[in-house]
Amino acid sequence: MEDHLAGNRIIEEAIAALHAQAGPKALEAVAEAFRKRMEQGAELVIPVMQPEVEIRSMRPGKAPGANGMPDLRLQQMQTEDGTRWNVAFTSREEAAKGEKTATVTIPMENVLKGAKEFRQEAGIVINPYGQPFMFSRELIAKVLAGEGLALIENKILFDIGDITQMDIECIVNAANSSLLGGGGVDGAIHRAAGKELLEECRGLHGCKTGQAKITKGYRLKARYIIHTVGPVYHGQESDAQLLAACYQNSLELAREHGIHSIAFPAISTGIYGYPKQEAATIALAVAAGWIAAHKDYGMVIVFSCFDRETYEIYQKVLKENR
Repeated sequence: MEDHLAGNRIIEEAIAALHAQAGPKALEAVAEAFRKRMEQGAELVIPVMQPEVEIRSMRPGKAPGANGMPDLRLQQMQTEDGTRWNVAFTSREEAAKGEKTATVTIPMENVLKGAKEFRQEAGIVINPYGQPFMFSRELIAKVLAGEGLALIENKILFDIGDITQMDIECIVNAANSSLLGGGGVDGAIHRAAGKELLEECRGLHGCKTGQAKITKGYRLKARYIIHTVGPVYHGQESDAQLLAACYQNSLELAREHGIHSIAFPAISTGIYGYPKQEAATIALAVAAGWIAAHKDYGMVIVFSCFDRETYEIYQKVLKENR
């Protein structure tokens, strides 16, 4: 094995340990393995869309094209929700587990910096045919900055303002059952995200009350939008159950997609008529319960308040339940 790939075994071992027992310490060990190998000048094996010529190394001065780099299209993988990921391998043996394809080796630091910048991809899948590691852009940014991944803490925060402008991994849309846009926060999110959101939502074929579905964020700062349908308030016990399900299912869907920060509007408190204090009580109870059940995950839950009145209602509920 080439010298620039030989030491990548420590990354493979760290990923294997994460698969065996997920948690902050195991995740931090993966980050440290990548940091160490970057300091050592390590490279990654990258599959490319150029079957006619197999280029085994891509370094400045040794390959044709601008800045010594060939003009190649990287191969990608797509998850079930349509999110695209670039692909990288720690060794040629890992690459050989999948389809035979042209490959190049690229300095690891360059690969990570590139993934951090390209917003149309979610990040990099490391060793997808072995024990895969979904290296999201957010985690990549932390590794490059030298920040600790194990320091992601469970938090509940509050914000007053426009949820569509939040710089966060995921925002939640209080959608109607068609998922095709409407009034209030639903319409605002569709307008801010652009027509591509409507096109994707058409393919989801609606959503039942209390359930949640996920799409890309498109023109928003948020990479994801989770759409959940809140109940119309009738003063029945089922109203509370359905509203709680909106928050619970949204948080579970976020965890399934590796999301660690999420912003909620005050679901159902607009034209659906849910009393704000009752809704806030349910929202905070579900958030606190979810965090208690997932202590090692690391989730920042933000309640985005449209106005000061809503913010003060959340604070009142917090005070009363301490």
